[in-house]
Amino acid sequence: MNYKILLKNKLFLISILTIFLMQSTATAGAWTQKKGSGYYKMDFRYLSGTNLYNPDGVKIPIPEFTDITVGIFGSYGITDEFTAFINMAPYKSVKLDTTAVAFGSDTEVSGFGDIALGGKYRLAKFGKSVVSGKLILVLPTGKSEPDSGLWIGSNDFHQTLGFEYGYSLYPVPAYLNAGVSFSNRSKGFSDFFNYAFEAGYRFFKNLSLIVRLHGQVSFENGDSNIYGGLGTFSNDQQFIAYNAELVYKFANNVGIKGYYESGTNGKNIISAPVINVGIFFTN
Repeated sequence: MNYKILLKNKLFLISILTIFLMQSTATAGAWTQKKGSGYYKMDFRYLSGTNLYNPDGVKIPIPEFTDITVGIFGSYGITDEFTAFINMAPYKSVKLDTTAVAFGSDTEVSGFGDIALGGKYRLAKFGKSVVSGKLILVLPTGKSEPDSGLWIGSNDFHQTLGFEYGYSLYPVPAYLNAGVSFSNRSKGFSDFFNYAFEAGYRFFKNLSLIVRLHGQVSFENGDSNIYGGLGTFSNDQQFIAYNAELVYKFANNVGIKGYYESGTNGKNIISAPVINVGIFFTN
């Protein structure tokens, strides 16, 4: 199979939820942090697969595609109502297990990925509920050359505006959270809408379980000639994904976390699970 032709035929190729993960901060859903408090995390994300959802939502076989990302996230409470955060990928590597002749371009690219800057503001608090808004700016700092089949950056500066609702089940050590967001893309990429539902429960003093369901819907309002990078970013991407995460605290301010994510109903996205593990600390 000629994968250069596959690209030209608007299969838009693969993505690994990178854009959504940029939007998914670890600041406890709709709740903002207390003034002067911080949350800092370093994680490792791994994905590898040999199937792709094409634009019609049908799985097709491809050479093995692998994405390895080292991420750094930090958030800080500027006030009790406003939390600022940054999310970046200081190292990202994408690889397609095929020959350069068959693919017609680079088969492995690595380097610094994109940077996301954002803030969350608490709009209302009543009873056990809280409502907040967030704004995220994604800077295209990762390599995304037009003549390269593999990208480690989105190639466009885009903005995301979202709202979240959180509900505490206290005195039960649990919470519920729901959110929606809209992303305004540039350089011909389609805008998209995201939704997410989350529930968390603390089983013991230092062990918690979080389950999530989230999805993305493309507005399909972009340039049909924009294909994105093979394996990392794509235009008109859609999916429904779900994951389960365990969080374990060694002490009051240090812990580890990890999740396993899978999905369904994809379009222009790889069909493969995502594994993420990380360490975090708070102050």
